[in-house]
Amino acid sequence: MMIDIHNHMLPEVDDGAKTTEIALLMLQEAVNQGIGHLVLTPHLYEVDIIKSTANWKAKVEQGSQAVLSLIQEHHLPIKVSIAAEVRYQDLLPIILDELDVLIGGKYLLLEFPFHSVPNNLERIIYEITRKGIIPIIAHPERIKPWQRDPLALEVLINMSCPLQVDIGSFLGTLGPNSEKLANFLLERDAVHLVGSDSHNLDSRALYAKPGYDWLTARYGKEFADLMLKVNPGKILAGEPIGVYPVNLAPNRPSLIEKIAMIFKR
Repeated sequence: MMIDIHNHMLPEVDDGAKTTEIALLMLQEAVNQGIGHLVLTPHLYEVDIIKSTANWKAKVEQGSQAVLSLIQEHHLPIKVSIAAEVRYQDLLPIILDELDVLIGGKYLLLEFPFHSVPNNLERIIYEITRKGIIPIIAHPERIKPWQRDPLALEVLINMSCPLQVDIGSFLGTLGPNSEKLANFLLERDAVHLVGSDSHNLDSRALYAKPGYDWLTARYGKEFADLMLKVNPGKILAGEPIGVYPVNLAPNRPSLIEKIAMIFKR
């Protein structure tokens, strides 16, 4: 049973499913692709709760009830959990105190802006982990500063933060830069789970089965299971997963390779 730990299928909550009809089609597609459990992770931005957390909470509750009704009415063999994809923000302490956004009661799916990363990132991660929460870094391969400097992700991994890569990135549907970094991280054993990050049925489709098959073909079934079954299952249960130190330094060319590069110019 595959587990999709990152998607936007809650209807009328964020920029994911716009209607309950679209949510139903997305749920049915998840079943068709062999997903047995969905962790529904609507975006949570600062603007959503700048006045209070009550409106966001009510909106998510309404969307959750709609999804549960669809599953029951259409007899879909799938389970769901509700969490959130939380954009890093100054209101993060309030979010953690007032909203149920964690996966398995322990893991926080944490997103950073696509064009900037805070300078005090280590301190941010430290403050989160002090609360007994483990940040899962959402789609790092899509973040521009990390595309330019993947070595910066080494620090997060060494602080035991799992990296979650979007399936569309290594399948090539989210642009060449995302594809390049996703493949680099996979080759360096720096990916701990993958998710669909599905928003709709076309431009941001599910791709769970194609992603599973792609990983199996390149890295073997055991690795594909780890990415889409084993580690997501442990996270759902609030259990630890293996996050080990990695070397993300670029390979340095040998002297002979340097000389060859000079003559090629």
